[in-house]
Amino acid sequence: MTNPVYIGNDQGYYGTKVVSRANGKFYKMFIRNMVVPNRVGEITYNNDPHNIMYRELDGDREWFCGKLAVEQSGDDELFDSHKRRLFSPTWFREEEYLIMFRVSTGLMLQGNSEPIVSIALPTDSYIDYKDELKRRIIGKHSFEVKQGNLPWRKIEFEIKKDNLYVISQPMATLFHIALDRDGKLLNEDLFIQKVSINDLGFGTSDIETLHGETIIKRQSFTSRHAMLNVYQLLSKRLLEFTRSQDPENNGKEYPIWSLPRIVNSGEISFKGKQHDISSVVQECIKEVGESLVEEVWNRLDYGDDITYIILTGGASIPFKPFYREKFGEKLIFAEDYGIEAQFANGFGLCKFSQSKSKATPVKDMLEAAATIQQEFSVPDGLGAEPVTSRKNSSSLPQQPAKLKK
Repeated sequence: MTNPVYIGNDQGYYGTKVVSRANGKFYKMFIRNMVVPNRVGEITYNNDPHNIMYRELDGDREWFCGKLAVEQSGDDELFDSHKRRLFSPTWFREEEYLIMFRVSTGLMLQGNSEPIVSIALPTDSYIDYKDELKRRIIGKHSFEVKQGNLPWRKIEFEIKKDNLYVISQPMATLFHIALDRDGKLLNEDLFIQKVSINDLGFGTSDIETLHGETIIKRQSFTSRHAMLNVYQLLSKRLLEFTRSQDPENNGKEYPIWSLPRIVNSGEISFKGKQHDISSVVQECIKEVGESLVEEVWNRLDYGDDITYIILTGGASIPFKPFYREKFGEKLIFAEDYGIEAQFANGFGLCKFSQSKSKATPVKDMLEAAATIQQEFSVPDGLGAEPVTSRKNSSSLPQQPAKLKK
């Protein structure tokens, strides 16, 4: 007898975020979205389950996944992979996409499990490619995975046609807020009012405006104002900054793919000295954030007839202040609903899997031996009060309270 496991798999530009529910518990997992072939042969492992290798059979070509792939790839290879992902609406046709889907889904399965999976496509790609993506994913998947210094282990699962759902990425966050932890409709008002979902990612910012319970009206556009633009601007500013610190006016170029660490630390090392560049980082975020919000403001016709602006995605946190300034109390921040913003789509996809499936969870589940899943708690009362219609009240959703500021 198989045990259903509900999975939301959000394969993004920078990382793959997966949320699952099994045995009444929720699990989340992040894997850096990078897959490269093994060109170094035997390597020395430590006992880190994030060091992942993939192959289909013993003796087949091996691949590095996630953090290990980033560490083992060359700069050109890293750039090429990111570039293809950013500018290709058919990234899912690449072998790396399928490997990452298999690894991230397989690591969420426990025992003799039957995956019930929801995945998402960017707004501009959803209509054109959802059926092709389904054909690529449906079927049996058999492969081997090695984590850390543990031996290779075989993973097998089947994605049945009736157990796979594909929706647009911004819609996933709508389901995160509108459905309760069991996938049942909680906030019906979100399907009645006019709602704009702003999914801010690393490479693109997807905006969908929905109206009506059956989503009969959809306006969408993809903006190039995203965290990538912050990094591009920061790369130029750091070159200017290092030139100003060098008597010979020889600056240092910082590749875009090296900047996440600098953004997090707010420091760089240049010619043996540490420099605080946190103000430069904030200036870049401000410049891109204001441009993004101004575009959204104009495209949504100042938000006059929109009831709620839902802000989600991994890049939503640095841009939140600019949204709050423009849209005020219309803003709903996905992270305020019990999970980090970067996991909001994955959580919504997981809930959507539950809402569409009629399977009944089975209690006896086996824990995975080597796991990078993190169990997290979803309070029973989360979102217990539905969104109040603005016909009756001008307030934002009563849950969470801090949205009333």
